Amino acid sequence: MKTIILFVTLSSIICLSCTRKRQLFQPEATPDKGLAIIGGGDTVTSIRVSSADKEDTIVYDTPECYLWYVQNLPDEYKDKPVSMWTERTAYWENAQTINVFVTNPTSDFLMYGRGWVLEQWNGAEWAMAKTKGDISWQDDAFAKEKAPLLYCFRFPVGRDYYLPQGKYRIRKSFHTGREDIELNAEFEIK
Repeated sequence: MKTIILFVTLSSIICLSCTRKRQLFQPEATPDKGLAIIGGGDTVTSIRVSSADKEDTIVYDTPECYLWYVQNLPDEYKDKPVSMWTERTAYWENAQTINVFVTNPTSDFLMYGRGWVLEQWNGAEWAMAKTKGDISWQDDAFAKEKAPLLYCFRFPVGRDYYLPQGKYRIRKSFHTGREDIELNAEFEIK
C-alpha cells in the first residue's frame, strides 16, 4: 500500500512539474509577420496565421462598420465642417485596405451604419466601381454617443472591388438625428 501511495505522489509531482514548465514556456519571436499569438500563460492560447494581403489582423472598435478607432477631435479640426478624407491621396493597384478619417466638430454625435460605397470616375460621372461579386450592406445605426470626435474607418476595398488605375471615391452616410450627412473621400489608384 505504501508503494502505491509513494508512486501516486511521485507521479503527481512530476505531472505538476511538467504543467508548470509548459505555462512558463515563451516562444521566441518569429520574423513571420503573418503570425499572431493571442492569449497568455494562464489562458488558452490561440495562434492565428494569416496572409497580410488576404486578411486584416487589425482589432476594430466596431468591426461591423470597419471602425478602427475613435479619438477626441484634435484642435486643428474644431472650426471646420464635418468632413471625410483618405489617409493618402494615391494608392497602388490592388490595394487591400484604405483608411478613411471623419471629423465631427459639432456637439451632435454621429450615427452610421455598415454601408459604404466605392465609386470610380468614368470621365463624365461617378459610377459604381466594379465589384468582385455580389455585395450588399445592411444599414443600421451605430454610434459613439460623444462629440466632437475623430473617427478612423479601415475599408477592405481590395476584398470587394477591382482597383485598376483611376480616380475613386468612398461614399458613406452619417446621421445626427436631425439631418442626414453624405460624405465623400476621393483618392487615386496609380
